[in-house]
Amino acid sequence: MKPEKFILLLEKFFHKEITREEIKELTGWIQQSGLRKNFEAHCKEMWEQASSEIDKETQEEIWRAIKQKMGNYQKYKYFSISPTVYRIAASILLAVCLGLGIYIFRSDMAYKNMENEMVETVVDRGQKASLTLPDGTKVWLNSATKLTYNSNYNRKERMVQLEGEAYFEVAKNPEKKFTVSCNGLNIEALGTSFNVKGYYTDETVSTSLLEGKVRVYNDKNSILLAPQQQLSYNKTTNDFTQTEIKDTREIDFWRRNILFFKSASLEEIAKTLERMYGITVVFETQELKDIPFSGSIRNNSLSNVFHIISLTYPLKYKLEKDTVTITSDPI
Repeated sequence: MKPEKFILLLEKFFHKEITREEIKELTGWIQQSGLRKNFEAHCKEMWEQASSEIDKETQEEIWRAIKQKMGNYQKYKYFSISPTVYRIAASILLAVCLGLGIYIFRSDMAYKNMENEMVETVVDRGQKASLTLPDGTKVWLNSATKLTYNSNYNRKERMVQLEGEAYFEVAKNPEKKFTVSCNGLNIEALGTSFNVKGYYTDETVSTSLLEGKVRVYNDKNSILLAPQQQLSYNKTTNDFTQTEIKDTREIDFWRRNILFFKSASLEEIAKTLERMYGITVVFETQELKDIPFSGSIRNNSLSNVFHIISLTYPLKYKLEKDTVTITSDPI
C-alpha cells in the first residue's frame, strides 16, 4: 500500500468515514510483515500530515508519551525534528497502530455481526410516538404501529419496514433512495413528506403524498404519485386505486389528534378506535357494522366519538371496562 493511501485510510477511520472494504485493506496492511520498517519510512510524512482536528486531551497524551520516550533529549533548548525523533514517534505510532489493528479487527467483526441486527420501534395501542432515523428522516408513528430497519441503515441504502401507520418527512439524499415496505407495497422517495397506512388486519394499504414525489410499486404495478394524491392497494385483488386529495389536512389528521372518516363503515371506524383506546368494540348485528360515516371529530374522547356518530344514525353504545357494545336504537 502506498503511504498516501495509508494516511488517507487512517484519516477516514478517525473521522468515522471508512467503509468496511477499506477497514479490511487497512487491517491487512497493519498485519503484514515488516510493519516497523514501513512505519519508520512513512513516519515523517504521517507526522507532517497529521490531522489538526485531534482533540486537546489526545494531543497532550501523545506529547507526554513522546517526552517520556525522549528522556535526555529534552535538554536541547532548540528542538528540531531529527531522525531520532522520527524513530521515537514511529515506535509510539507502532504501539498505537498495533492496538488500532486489534480495534479494527474487532470493529470488522462487529460489522459482520450487526448486518442482520434489526432496530425496532413498537407503539402500543392507545399511544403515539415520534423518532428521527440515523439520516435525519423524521417519523411519526400512530397507535399499534411497528417500524423496523436494519442496523446498517444509511450506509448503502435507506429502507424501513412498517406495520401500521406512519408519517414521514424524508431527509433529502439523491444518492440514497428512501423506501418504506408495508404489507406487500413499496413506497420509494428521495426527499418528500407522505403518510403510509397498512395495518395487517386492514384490506388495503394506502399512501398519501403531501409534497415531493414518490413511486409506489409491487411485483405487478408501479405508479408515480404527485402532491395531494393518494394510492390505495387492495391486498386481496392486488388492484391500485389512485385518487385526488381535496383537503391536505386529511393526510396527517391523526398527528393533530383529529379523527377523519370518508364514507367509512362503522366496522372500519371501530378498528381505528380499538387501536387508539385499547378497547374492543362489539356490534349487535352485521347491519350496524356496515353503516357508513363521513366527517371529522376534533374532540375525540371515546364517549364524544360515539355520541357524534349516534347523531347521524339511531344507535346506542355502552362502555363496560374495555368493551364497547353497539346496539340499535329503534325510534
